[in-house]
Amino acid sequence: MNILNIFSIIYELLISNTKILKVMIKAFAQMSCNHDQRPRKAKVPVPIALNVNDAITGIEHFTSKDNSIIRIKQSGLYFIIAAPQIGRKKGKISRYVDIWMRKNGKDVPNSNIRANLNHGSSKDVIINQSMIPLTREDELQVMMSVETGNEGLGLEAITPKGEPLIPSIILSMRMTEEYDELLEDQIFE
Repeated sequence: MNILNIFSIIYELLISNTKILKVMIKAFAQMSCNHDQRPRKAKVPVPIALNVNDAITGIEHFTSKDNSIIRIKQSGLYFIIAAPQIGRKKGKISRYVDIWMRKNGKDVPNSNIRANLNHGSSKDVIINQSMIPLTREDELQVMMSVETGNEGLGLEAITPKGEPLIPSIILSMRMTEEYDELLEDQIFE
């Protein structure tokens, strides 16, 4: 029996038994936003909108109503990367933008990042990555605050000529491990 026959047998087993296939597919999502997000008030936490589901399974997210909320459908340890495109419209003094995770309405400890924009045309992509234990029905949000509300600080979607949109944020997440919810307190204290 050669390797091709072995793969063929495995494939047939997977296709014939959807329960096995569902166990093998872990929850994942990639979401983005196609518009600017610029808070008008300084130092006030604001949920970041995600109005496009690029790919999603095992996770619930609506692109219209409450599009900042990501609801977990499979308990596990999740690797999450949020990559906002930050920018500002005006100003000459260095100003900051903060981005962090919120779980079930509470800020996730040690999840905040800060980026400074030096002048009115500054732009950058910053990376916020976290490993977070999430259980079924947990709600996750990416949050933002800005140092000042009158300089157009925030997330910026850019439409370059002849190229795809640069979203104001791209969020990718994948469940890396399943775990028993009863053990969560022992594992993640």
